[in-house]
Parts: sequence; structure tokens; C-alpha cells
Amino acid sequence: MAAHPGYTPPPLAPPAIVQRYQDALAALPIPPYLVFEYTVDQVGWHDLAQTHRIYRAEGVQRDELIADSGHPVKPVVVRIKHGVRDRYAVGNVAPQPPGYTFTYAGTVHAGSHPAYVFTTKPTGAPRGFSVRRVVIDGVSYLPTQISFDTHGNKASGAGTMFFAKSGEYWVPTRVAVAAQVDGNKATESIAFSGYSFPSALPPATFKAARSAP
Repeated sequence: MAAHPGYTPPPLAPPAIVQRYQDALAALPIPPYLVFEYTVDQVGWHDLAQTHRIYRAEGVQRDELIADSGHPVKPVVVRIKHGVRDRYAVGNVAPQPPGYTFTYAGTVHAGSHPAYVFTTKPTGAPRGFSVRRVVIDGVSYLPTQISFDTHGNKASGAGTMFFAKSGEYWVPTRVAVAAQVDGNKATESIAFSGYSFPSALPPATFKAARSAP
């Protein structure tokens, strides 16, 4: 595990930091039920500004569109989805060996404690989504920032995901992406808020409403 020239030595050896990071990810609890809101703004491709409220349990999600272009949506538009993968869950996006090599790049300060910066490079065949940089919190040893590249047939881009503690969980707080879509510049920003972790949700939460006859 090499270090960049001129780097500041961390309090722990870089391999020890990465090991603590892996241990913290492995021990991270997953909420059985999750409720939150997110606001997404897209510009330059398919322009939109929407706010959604999400109810999630294992394998199923209720997505309510509650605002569009700054205006409340009444009644809300509801979609029930099964088999949905949480694309921003830290456990699904955080790079780990042996899928990535980690190179220590320096120490930054997050409030009163340090955070450790590593550049990352995927091993094996090229992939559509790859992480190029991770910032590891010096207390929890969980990632606070994950910077990534994406590549597809018609689009490519780069972005950063931000994470923080909410209750006993580690959740996304913001995502910012700049891309080229069909040769045109596009941006996307997602802000997450209002997290709650109920012990249960009513069964009707995940049942699609039927139209009146």
C-alpha cells in the first residue's frame, strides 16, 4: 500500500486504517424499516425538481411523489416496488479490498478529529461504476465521502456521495453528480432528510391502492 509523495503520516498505519474501516462496515447495523425524504434536482438532460417520501422494508419500497417543481402533489403519486436495491446504502457502494486497492493520500480534519483520505482503484475488469476516492472518519472508521466515476453507452460522469450518522445508522445525506449525456452537460443533486427508523410499519404501507369502481 503505497503513499503519495509529501503525505502527512496518519496516527495509524494505512493498512490498520483500512482494516478498521472494513470492520466498521461489517459491524454496521441495517435498519429493518426506514422512512426518509429526498429532493432531486436534474439540469441539462431531463430537467426536474422533485421531492419524494420513501418507506422501505426488506425487499419492498413505497415511493410517494409529494412535490414537483416546488409545488405540492395532491394526491401524492404512489409507487410500490419489490426487489429494489438501495443504490445509495453505504454497504452497497463503499469500496473494499480485494475489489479495490487503497493508497493513502493524506489526513484532513472533520471538526475536532481527523479523517483519512484514500485513493482507490478497482481490481479486475473495468466496471460501469467505480470508486476513486474515499474519506474515512477517524472515530467511527466509516466513510463520510465516496467519490466515483460512472460510464455507460450514452453517459459518463463523476460525483460524490456524502454520509453521516443518524441514530445508530450510517446514511447518505447528499449526492452530487456532473455528467455528459449524449454529448450534453448534465448535473444531478440529491439531498436526503427526515430520517426515522420505526420498529414496524403498517402492512398497508406496501399495498398498492385500488381504484374505486
